[in-house]
Amino acid sequence: MKTKHKLLAGTAALGLALTVLLPPPAPLWAHDGEDHGATAQPNTGAALTDAVALPKESQFLFGVRTALASYSTTYNRLTLYGTISAAAGGEGRVVVPQTGRIVSLVARVGQTVRAGQVLAVVDQTLDATQQIGLATERANAQAELRAAQQDYARLQTIADIAARKDVVAAELRLRQARQNAAIFNGQARTRRVNITSPISGTVDVFTLAVGQQVNQGDELLRVLNPGKLRVEAQVFAQDLEKLPANAQFMVEGLQGQQGSAPARLVVFSNAVNPVNQARQLILELDNAGSNLFRSGQAVNVQVIGAGTSNKKELVVPTSALTDLNGKPVVFVHTEPETFKIRYVQPGSANGQQTVLLAGEVNENDRVVSVGTYQLKSIYLNQ
Repeated sequence: MKTKHKLLAGTAALGLALTVLLPPPAPLWAHDGEDHGATAQPNTGAALTDAVALPKESQFLFGVRTALASYSTTYNRLTLYGTISAAAGGEGRVVVPQTGRIVSLVARVGQTVRAGQVLAVVDQTLDATQQIGLATERANAQAELRAAQQDYARLQTIADIAARKDVVAAELRLRQARQNAAIFNGQARTRRVNITSPISGTVDVFTLAVGQQVNQGDELLRVLNPGKLRVEAQVFAQDLEKLPANAQFMVEGLQGQQGSAPARLVVFSNAVNPVNQARQLILELDNAGSNLFRSGQAVNVQVIGAGTSNKKELVVPTSALTDLNGKPVVFVHTEPETFKIRYVQPGSANGQQTVLLAGEVNENDRVVSVGTYQLKSIYLNQ
């Protein structure tokens, strides 16, 4: 019995020690909508539903740029489809003046040449009939020259008794015979023709070779001057009222083609195309713009005219507009590392600005003008 009392006393002491060492139990809360305490922290890793978080380092890496949304006077704009062609003095076609064989080829593809510079030498070739005819004419000319010389020499020996008019006639006959003989002899010796450049410019692509046979009227090559280009556009009846007298013109490449340049009006034809009932508009590019385009290229012609009213509308850079799920949006830089998505309704636009008819963009909001594609990609993948 004594041993049993000692065992119970030890067990009670151990239980007292555990009671002192263990902390008091914390209250338990259920998970069906119960409060979890005011000290809970938000999940910072959650994706933003209407914004893109982009650190400053990434902004510099992607070259993100912003511009202020502002109110501006709108412009009437009209987009025409045009084609680039060579202006006067912008293209020179070198044509063979006679049938022959190329004996010398100085021009090279891409070579810069000046007007009058020799590009090739062609040796005239004659068929059998032409050769026989030329030989016969040369023989006749030589025979006439010998006869005229003999007749003139005979009259000189009897000049004291010969009539003066016979002597003069013999002298004229001899002069004419000498000229004819010289012409036919010259034709036989000078059958080579120098082909020269009609304008200053650059030699275009060609496939000629020395020894190649060419025919009269064939085009040998072309010389192009890229600094002299024009634009031909068609204006339909419903667009005529959108062409004010003070209109300005901007030529732009089609989708995927970079570059734009101003152009000046050369002529607005009064004649109507009987096929499509359109009038032809001819523009000329300046030298700076000519370096961006090439003959035969299809382009857009933006016609810009002053607005009919002085009402100002909210505009943003055209490059700021993109789309999400088929809806137009812009990215607004609201915080140093945050870009908010704003849905908008775009109106009239040009290569530089777009009018916003409605949306969540206000004046002086900083909209992203460069880097919208990168922001859109980050948003779609976050």
